[in-house]
Amino acid sequence: MNDKIIFDYFTDQEADILTFYRIPKLLFTNDFFKELCVESKVLYGLMLDRMSLSIKNKWFDSENRAYIYFSQQDAMEMLNCKENKAGNMFKELEAIGLIERKRQGQGKPAIIYLKNFVQAEKTQTWEKSMSNETMTVSDMGKTNVKTF
Repeated sequence: MNDKIIFDYFTDQEADILTFYRIPKLLFTNDFFKELCVESKVLYGLMLDRMSLSIKNKWFDSENRAYIYFSQQDAMEMLNCKENKAGNMFKELEAIGLIERKRQGQGKPAIIYLKNFVQAEKTQTWEKSMSNETMTVSDMGKTNVKTF
């Protein structure tokens, strides 16, 4: 039984009624993040969405840093993947420096700090922890701007 659902077309402003997850464009356009798999980038977007709830609930540590709770089980359910894949995505985000996990032990979920890699300035200098190579993170070269 291959029942196919026929979806209707969007008209007028109907797309505005949907809710969207936001994933920073820089994760796709900057060479610094090219080694991240797409699923890890999506997971970061899901975590960013959760961050807004944490800020609303005033979940800040003693250093005034916002944090979230986002378990591997949450990732498995939301991204429809198995435990190994979810674990690898968390490790990948942690290895590149986009998240920091603080384990609490005793069966409590880990606290996750999302790193803010975009500042008010258009560029930021990053140092890779694996080498002494310095890399500029910017999306300025990826925009198509017409000037008159």
